[in-house]
Amino acid sequence: MGFFDGKISFLMVLVSCASCVFFLFSGAEAGNDETSVLLTKFKLPEYNKETGNLDYIIYGQEAQNVGVIVNLKQLKVDWIGKSIKDIKGIVTTPSGVYDRSTKIIRGEEEVHFRSATMDVDGIGFDADQQNQTIHIRSNVKVILRGNLMTDKENEAIRARDAGNK
Repeated sequence: MGFFDGKISFLMVLVSCASCVFFLFSGAEAGNDETSVLLTKFKLPEYNKETGNLDYIIYGQEAQNVGVIVNLKQLKVDWIGKSIKDIKGIVTTPSGVYDRSTKIIRGEEEVHFRSATMDVDGIGFDADQQNQTIHIRSNVKVILRGNLMTDKENEAIRARDAGNK
């Protein structure tokens, strides 16, 4: 699977680089100091540099890359757990700004977080992709479901209950 992912990543970089070259030359002719790349219907997987594991995937309808900053439209982020099938949470929003150097996405519009244990909606956010945390700034609505205790807490309760019989 790693070889397959590597091929896809290489192809994405190759396509992006071809676009960069096109925009670089068109920007140079126009006298622009900054290079901008526009991608549509994109998928950007990010891997942990230490373990090589997939950490998260950013999807979107449009991305405009200016240096380390990427302006995103109709974005979705899948935070990956231990495997690609283990999605810990999903963040969706109409737009955001991704700083590739800090791995943080910020936005001023509505945002939605979904996971197996909760739904969170609000306005304005800061999502740290490396730590897989999100700060929602205002109008926050949270719906909790299921058992929120850890396995260790559940085991302690079962042991306590078994001792009381």
